[in-house]
Amino acid sequence: MTQVGCEQMAERMPEVAHGGGSWSELEMAHLTTCPECQAEWQLLQRAGRLGESAAARIDPDRVSSAVLAEVRRRRVRDRWRRGAWVTGLAAAAAVLLVVWMGTGKESGPMANRVDSGATAPVELGFQLPLSELEALDSTQLQAVLDGLDAPVGEVSPGPAPSFGELDDTQLERVLRSLEG
Repeated sequence: MTQVGCEQMAERMPEVAHGGGSWSELEMAHLTTCPECQAEWQLLQRAGRLGESAAARIDPDRVSSAVLAEVRRRRVRDRWRRGAWVTGLAAAAAVLLVVWMGTGKESGPMANRVDSGATAPVELGFQLPLSELEALDSTQLQAVLDGLDAPVGEVSPGPAPSFGELDDTQLERVLRSLEG
C-alpha cells in the first residue's frame, strides 16, 4: 500500500469538506495520526461554518421584496423626472409660440394698455408716442391725422424739402425731433 502524505491530504480536504468525496481508510488513518493535518482539517471545517449564522439571519423573501421595492421606487422617480423635463419643455415651447405668434400684431392685451397717469380720457387702440407731436395744437394735430388716414402705399409723400425751404418754426421742430 502507498502511504498518504500531508500534501495529498491538503489537496483533498476542500473536496471532502464540501461533500464532493469521502476519506479513504489510508487517508483516515493519516488524519488521526498527523497533528498538522488534524489542525488544518479543523480550521477548514470551522471556516466552512463561518457564514452559517449570517445565512440563518438573512430572510431571502424580505431581501427580495426590499430590492424589488427599491427598483420600483427608482423607476417611479425616473419617470417623474422625465415627466418634469417634458412638461418644462412643453411649457417653454408654448411660451415661445405665444411670443412668436404675438410679434408684429397690435391686437393683444398689451396693445390696448392705457397709461394710468393720463388725466384725459384716451381711446383704446394703436398708440404711437411721438415727442414731435407734443408741441402741436389741435389744428396741426388734425392735419397730421388727416394725412394718416390714407393707406401708406396710396399717397406719395413727395420730395423731401431741403433745409433752405423750411421756415424757422419747421427748423425748430426738426431740431426738437432730433434731440429726442
